Amino acid sequence: MYQVQNDAILKETLNNSDSIFTSIWFWISIIELIIIVYLIIKFSKKKENLAFSDISKEKLKEAQKTNIDMENLMNSINGSKELYKELSRLCHPDKFVNTDKQVIADKIFQEISKNKRNYNKLIELKQTAINDLNIKL
Repeated sequence: MYQVQNDAILKETLNNSDSIFTSIWFWISIIELIIIVYLIIKFSKKKENLAFSDISKEKLKEAQKTNIDMENLMNSINGSKELYKELSRLCHPDKFVNTDKQVIADKIFQEISKNKRNYNKLIELKQTAINDLNIKL
């Protein structure tokens, strides 16, 4: 009789503990669901505020119609570094100290420094340096 009572109490305790554990897992899953929904709402609002979200097809077509000087772009990428080094070395104002060409060399050198990534402008400055400073390249 005593054993039957213990078995009944044990079964009741196990049933109660199962319901407790079930309710705990239920509430944990509800909290996770709330967090997921909150994050989805938050990220969807953030996506609307991106700078590129207002780009329309018309703006993209207008951007495609722009004329870009690809030759200058490629020369600027590939050849401007060497030309800049050469011009900055040859036109440096310290080479023309105490001469009448020092002011001209200083102006040309400043322009070279400003346009060190623009190949076409460096070519123009090279020609200016050859004419004004009598540099032989």
